[in-house]
Amino acid sequence: MLKLLSIATVGAVCGVMLGWFVHQSRYGRDAEFGPFSSASDVTASTVANVLKEKTQAGSPRIEVIGGEEYDFGVMEPGSKGKHKFQVRNVGEFPLSLEIVGSTCKCTIGELTKSSIAAGEQTDIELTWDVKSSGEDFGQSAILKTNDPARGELHLKIKGRVISQMTMVPRSFGFGEVESGSPIKLESVVYSFEKEPIVPVVQKFSDDLITQLASFTVTELPMADVKDEAYATATQAFNVAGEIKPGMQQGSVQQNFMFGFVPKSSLDAGGKHKDEDVRYFLVPFAGRIVGAITMVESSKCQGLEGGGYVFSIPRGDPATAKPERANIMLRGKHKDTLTLSVGEVEPADLLRAELDESVGRGSVKLYPLRLWIDPAATAGSRTGKSDDDYGVVWIRTDNPEVSPLRLRVRFAVEK
Repeated sequence: MLKLLSIATVGAVCGVMLGWFVHQSRYGRDAEFGPFSSASDVTASTVANVLKEKTQAGSPRIEVIGGEEYDFGVMEPGSKGKHKFQVRNVGEFPLSLEIVGSTCKCTIGELTKSSIAAGEQTDIELTWDVKSSGEDFGQSAILKTNDPARGELHLKIKGRVISQMTMVPRSFGFGEVESGSPIKLESVVYSFEKEPIVPVVQKFSDDLITQLASFTVTELPMADVKDEAYATATQAFNVAGEIKPGMQQGSVQQNFMFGFVPKSSLDAGGKHKDEDVRYFLVPFAGRIVGAITMVESSKCQGLEGGGYVFSIPRGDPATAKPERANIMLRGKHKDTLTLSVGEVEPADLLRAELDESVGRGSVKLYPLRLWIDPAATAGSRTGKSDDDYGVVWIRTDNPEVSPLRLRVRFAVEK
């Protein structure tokens, strides 16, 4: 009995010692967390300063001379601005810079240097277009750095956009217009510029609408201006326009752009330089309704600004089956129009074909098959920007009926 008790005691002692040894081998060492160790005397109140000292020692450090935000003050709509930020490496090792991205109205120029040695500096130029008026303007650009304390650098520009012009009515709103009908516009533009101006161009922010539009601009005698609100204006112009049928169906949200130059900038022949043109912008909005529409589904969706987008699922084009969408024809043109597939872009990747129509009471359905060329090995249109879509035009044999533009999103996988 005594012998068994002795063996049990020795076993217990050995077990405790073995457990302590295993614990020490696994957890008894000092743990390291980046620049810190469990054996250090860093506290919550000193961790920020210690981190700053440890990360800045022997590393690149970025400094923007003059600050990371630039206030341009006041600009006019349609004008362009640019500013150079000076970036210096105040660390001890080379500083690398990489353009990550920017907001849609702000562009980063090419970096003069992607790596800056210790003590050196470089310029980063931002350019921007002012497209609006009467509001605060702010944009930003992002650069990635290898500064351990500044992984990303945000450069910002801000200011106010104020126009010296106004229009009555303040916008070109045309409500709902049936496809195939022209749109007529008329308004008066008042200028408060101190120097006389000369209108030189009238257009829309959408090139297709501009191609369909024509304008007549007539200067009005200021003596004929009866509204006291514009009595201090220096000039007035009557703007009359017409847009021929051909706009795509759906909501229209664009800008009308009234371009002008100072009269003093005209040469002896009455010509001007393109860089002298300034623009006054006003909203242009409405809705085109017509005979041709898409049947919306999980793959075919209407866009907020008008039109439709169809998403072709990812897959191998060599084995994937064609996707199907449905085009709906209705109204007085239902039995007289003939639909056809027009231009397809990109023509080397995207395919589209209409099947025979199916009558359903007051509407006709045209099945549309969409697929990627089975021989395609690479290419995509993922819809990351306005021009990053495939396009299929559905046209009719009546030139006065607006065609339908279907955007297509796809990615080729092999």
